[in-house]
Amino acid sequence: PDAQSNLRPYVRHYGDEETRLARSLRLKRIEVEAWNTGFWTKHNKRFYEEKEDFIRLHKESGTSEVSADQMSHFYKAFLDKNWRIHIMYNISWYLKNFDILTLAAAVQLQRLLALAKRRS
Repeated sequence: PDAQSNLRPYVRHYGDEETRLARSLRLKRIEVEAWNTGFWTKHNKRFYEEKEDFIRLHKESGTSEVSADQMSHFYKAFLDKNWRIHIMYNISWYLKNFDILTLAAAVQLQRLLALAKRRS
C-alpha cells in the first residue's frame, strides 16, 4: 500500500483503440483515484499528528505508557471530531462511483452495439 494513504494502487490495462466514451471513463477513474488518495493522505496525516500529540501529552503528564483504554478514548474523540468529514467523504465517494458506473455501463453498451453491428 501507499505509505501515506494506506491505499493499494490500482493496476489497469487499457486498449490502444479507445473510444471517446472509454477515454472519459479512464480519465474519470484516474480523477476519482487521485481524489480518494488525496483525501486519505490528508486524513491519515492529521490522524497520526493528533495521535502523536495525544501520546506526548500523556507522557509529559507523567504517564510512561498510554494504555489501550486511553487510546480508545483518543480514537473515539478523533472519530467524533471528524464525523462530518467522513459523512461528506462517503456521500462524495458514492456519487463519484455512480458516475463511474454510469460511464462503464455506457462503454459496455457501446461495445455491444459495435459488436452487433460487425456481426450483421
